[in-house]
Amino acid sequence: MSLFSKKGKLILLHNNLQKLPKADSYDLLLSPQFYFVKREHLPIKYSFQAKKLAPSILEELLPSELGYEYIVQKDGNYWLFFAYRPKEIENFLKGCCKVAPSKINKIYFADQLKHILQKAPIGVDEHYAITLIDGFATIVPRAMLESDKFIKFSEKLRPSIGYKFKPSTKAKSSAEISKTALAAAALLILLGAAFITEGVSYKKAIDKLYAKIDSITSDYPQLKSKLTRESIKAKYSKIEKKQRAIRENLELFSQLSSKKTLLDSLSLNQNAIEAKFSVDSKEIKKVKNIIKSTKLKIANESGNSVTVLGELK
Repeated sequence: MSLFSKKGKLILLHNNLQKLPKADSYDLLLSPQFYFVKREHLPIKYSFQAKKLAPSILEELLPSELGYEYIVQKDGNYWLFFAYRPKEIENFLKGCCKVAPSKINKIYFADQLKHILQKAPIGVDEHYAITLIDGFATIVPRAMLESDKFIKFSEKLRPSIGYKFKPSTKAKSSAEISKTALAAAALLILLGAAFITEGVSYKKAIDKLYAKIDSITSDYPQLKSKLTRESIKAKYSKIEKKQRAIRENLELFSQLSSKKTLLDSLSLNQNAIEAKFSVDSKEIKKVKNIIKSTKLKIANESGNSVTVLGELK
């Protein structure tokens, strides 16, 4: 995120948009006409893991596989997967409002306003509104809705989490390059100051450490030998590294387990830990995608049985 990032003018982007108020930059709340979304319950912990799975999770919804950017967001015990096409947004804004891609700052998604849509629809224009259908934000004609109360779109509806818009072209204007260079220079200055402060702190810590080593070696003279110390360190480092690898693999195995993915057996040898799962036929593709997003490997696959291998390195 830029050190100098500012909020742009918040705009509800929909197909009937015809003009925009003048502003230095725009933040776009995308209507469902400009993105695809899917909610999935997955046994994964981190967003970077979920993002690796986004193309395969959304592949059935996307009319083509080209030019999409993917966003993932935690939603209680579920993950929300969003896909949008920067080129489509750029072309629309250029055609309707003569807005250059460089003026698009952040984007949000209408599904992020689920807590508001549960209370009342949000008006798009005099003919359409955004409401919830099957738990997802959807644009419908106002005439289809029983409610005669509509929330007016305003800055107050800005979601708490926004995402930097990724232009379809990597070309930057000179103004953007200047801002980037200024931000980089400021960051380098801050990092330099931080390194100096941290260096002083490390020096004090090292002095205390050497004092402690001198105290220990005075009681145990054999430890004064560097060869002896390195031998002890190598022995226990190897043990600790293997134990850490076992813990990490067990954590990954636990993420694969669910009501439809049952752990049948677990075995440990010198170089690897092996887990055998019984997987529901409908879940096999999903489980294989999750495995590919981790350090685990599929050692064997037969029918509904999947054997997963975690190396102890």
